[in-house]
Amino acid sequence: MKAASPTPAMDHPATFPLLTASKLHGVGARTLSRIAREIRQWGAGTDPERVVRSDPRVAQALSETGALEAATRLARADLQAARAQGASILCELDDAYPALLRPVPDRPALLYVLGALRGQDPRNVAVVGTQEPTRDGQRTAARIAGRYALEGWSVVSGLALGIDAAAHTAALEAGGHTVAVLAHGLDTLSPPRHRELAQRIVAAGGALLSEYPYGTAPLRPQFVQRDRLQAGLSLGVILIQSSEDGGSLHAARAALRYGRLLAYPQPSAADAAQGGRAVQATLRLLGGVDLESYLKCDARALQRVFRIRGREDYPELDRRLLALTPR
Repeated sequence: MKAASPTPAMDHPATFPLLTASKLHGVGARTLSRIAREIRQWGAGTDPERVVRSDPRVAQALSETGALEAATRLARADLQAARAQGASILCELDDAYPALLRPVPDRPALLYVLGALRGQDPRNVAVVGTQEPTRDGQRTAARIAGRYALEGWSVVSGLALGIDAAAHTAALEAGGHTVAVLAHGLDTLSPPRHRELAQRIVAAGGALLSEYPYGTAPLRPQFVQRDRLQAGLSLGVILIQSSEDGGSLHAARAALRYGRLLAYPQPSAADAAQGGRAVQATLRLLGGVDLESYLKCDARALQRVFRIRGREDYPELDRRLLALTPR
């Protein structure tokens, strides 16, 4: 799968040194972000490669025989794969790096992007939920995602079955922008049946985004990280439906942890009466019992939990979302 219009694989001069460092043993995202901050502090005229090499953890990793050569080879392979696909590799110093991710403490130092982001436009909202929604839940996801797409917001989701697919599809049908956050490299797709949907997203001017390099297979822990990235990219997360311990709660909790908003639609009367697994989480939020423990947050964060009862609540929801725009 290639981008509709190929974009530069790499732009900022710090990207390749950081990409190379990311291939070294023991060098993780925290180290890379620390190095990026140092490069930014030094300002124009700084040699990014020199700053990268001077980091103690990088220097230690480079002391291993053949480490630099192996890391460089792997970095070049990523760069070549991105160019062949028409994708971009962004470091957090890039102008195109999403603005909402910059203040997130565990942000990825590097992003792999196929398609087009709207990096400096803060009007991003994540619409997430279970892979096994009720019919009403599916309709609610489509209605909410379509409404935000029509209003010019970018709809962020995870390309999973169920609610995610409904959100992406509704955004596309509304002629809007949507971003699919992946839990694997851009050279694969999970689930495979959503390949056509992924192609539609890119062709319509949206993007597939991952923090994982080429060759990374979809593994369970990475989906948790993917969920937190959806929250970091957005002013708020709208949790449509989820079981009581569903994976989408990772995005919901991350939203509150990052100082963003968590919204949820009140279940339909039929779904509430049936009380199935798909609405367990929203019913618990509606009940309001021991939410600090359930959402793993403090009492102040609960002020950023918003119930959507109907369309009359959207103006207030929009106001609260936009009030969280970084200044």
